[in-house]
Amino acid sequence: MNQLKQAFDRTAQLEGYGAPSAVLVPLMEVNGQLCLLFTQRALHMKHQPGDFCFPGGHHEADETPQETALREVWEEIGVPAKHIELLGPCDIVLSSFGAYITPFAAMIHDFSLEEMVLNKDEVEQVLPVPLQFFFETEPRLHIVPLKPEFPPDFPFHLIVGGKNYRWGKATMKDWFYLYHDHVIWGLTARIVNNVKAILSAAGYAPASSKEQQMMTEVKPAKPAVVAETDKEKR
Repeated sequence: MNQLKQAFDRTAQLEGYGAPSAVLVPLMEVNGQLCLLFTQRALHMKHQPGDFCFPGGHHEADETPQETALREVWEEIGVPAKHIELLGPCDIVLSSFGAYITPFAAMIHDFSLEEMVLNKDEVEQVLPVPLQFFFETEPRLHIVPLKPEFPPDFPFHLIVGGKNYRWGKATMKDWFYLYHDHVIWGLTARIVNNVKAILSAAGYAPASSKEQQMMTEVKPAKPAVVAETDKEKR
């Protein structure tokens, strides 16, 4: 009995999911507007090239999710931790493909877009988008049906009902935000929706449409791009 108790003296994990990941959801002022800062994945990457996302990645060694997020934002866009104020966690995001991500909202202080140093192996550009845009824009929602595909040797004979078994119906929801010529979608759009929900529940009131139009339009900056070896000298 003691051995059984010891075996279950553990913290519950998400069964069936891969290595945990964390992302930073950076907020910063650009031209007097509070913006969410996105990175665009390098166009030469094999996985999701050109997609807009938040800086982040898989945990390493014994990192906490917060440490992962801070490390990734430094490695990807060169923002030191001393310029980042962690605000708190958003809700954990689970994907239909076995990934789970912990996002952390944060403010970037006293650090400009021009000071950012992009890792050219991972990042094509950074894109600041006024937070107000997301509050005034209803994203497009597309629901994708997910259907099982069975291999030839699937043991239907072991299941009551066999090939006539009534499998549950599953769907995947994809939201799309169109900001000028840029598209923010997928898990990133889900995180944006969650940020909006958290802020709305706390009574956050962004600037009105009229005030927004009076502000200077925010355009993507072109930070410097250096090799990783050069960035280590900072």
